[in-house]
Amino acid sequence: MSKKERFIDNQDGTMTDSTTELMWMREDAWQKEAKWFSWDEATELANHLNDNYLGTGFTSSGTTTGGPYNDIKLGGFQDWRLPTEDEIQSLYHEKASNQDKYGKEIHLWSAFPSGGLATVWLQGESGHEGTLFDFKNGEFRPMFKSKSGRMTVRLVRGEMLK
Repeated sequence: MSKKERFIDNQDGTMTDSTTELMWMREDAWQKEAKWFSWDEATELANHLNDNYLGTGFTSSGTTTGGPYNDIKLGGFQDWRLPTEDEIQSLYHEKASNQDKYGKEIHLWSAFPSGGLATVWLQGESGHEGTLFDFKNGEFRPMFKSKSGRMTVRLVRGEMLK
């Protein structure tokens, strides 16, 4: 009997974590769009996929939706969101080895493709600041939500981990 893989590639742009039962974007938004994201843009991406895009490239009437994120396909689900601190920490392991877009080591499970960004936006916000997680060192830090330098998002869906 073989050991069950923790991360399952769903072949639709998503990965399922068999431990947490969360579904993740297989590639982060940098890998999908080749652009950095502010917190507001990361939130807009989730809203766009949920409200307008339906994750399939078509509206409910079957017409294409247009807009900035037309090439992102995430399994047809409409409940994508920014991850919580606990959720993003479930993807970090100090012995896990992956590479960011600059070829530097990050501690994201190798089941995810290399080439993403090390810093990702989370749900947490306070006033003008959002929360970032860094896959290089496992640290959280505040950042102005309007900043978009070298940050991305990896959207998640499923029952929220607390």
